[in-house]
Amino acid sequence: MPNPRRPAAPDRETGAITIMVALLLLVLLTIAAVGMSRNSFREIVSSGFNRQGAMANNVAESGLDWSVYWLQNAPTAANPSAQNLVALKKALGADDALQGLAKTITDTTGGTAYAVGGTVPTDLAWSGPTGGTEGYTIGLTRMGKLPVTGMSQGAGPGAFAPASGVSTNLLNPDLWAVRSDAQVTQGNVSFTHGKEAWISTPIVQ
Repeated sequence: MPNPRRPAAPDRETGAITIMVALLLLVLLTIAAVGMSRNSFREIVSSGFNRQGAMANNVAESGLDWSVYWLQNAPTAANPSAQNLVALKKALGADDALQGLAKTITDTTGGTAYAVGGTVPTDLAWSGPTGGTEGYTIGLTRMGKLPVTGMSQGAGPGAFAPASGVSTNLLNPDLWAVRSDAQVTQGNVSFTHGKEAWISTPIVQ
């Protein structure tokens, strides 16, 4: 006759199911943790790329500002790249056959065409804030002359009249396309960013 005080034997199947459910939950939690860690890593990498990309954009903007300034000012011997830029401006302005052709600031004789990602001149490169290198290459294209239509130096009552014997066409300002390609290197990764602006300057003398 069974003893009523003795507890019933545990159900082995119930215990096995409990262990399987616990293991399944453990596997699911592990997969979720790995997935979250990968997402976090991707966000960190993406944030770094965005930062370097923004830095490359700022460097390209600096290249445009530098070019606009030196295209309209006389450089000194301490600025060899600025001297090359002015020399290239004069060379392009003196040869109509080079009109519409993009050239680098180191190309003052009409040789090779301007190539994105060329060698950054020494005086246009510097060390970045995080130990990398930054700099930019500059390309210049003479687009032609701006028309005098609707300008104060055009013909008509009260308009500016050129001196006797001076062609009106020579008084038209020149139109230039300036391109700045930034290069930002951090470790083994390089970022490039290009910016272009069109400006007008007085005639090339």
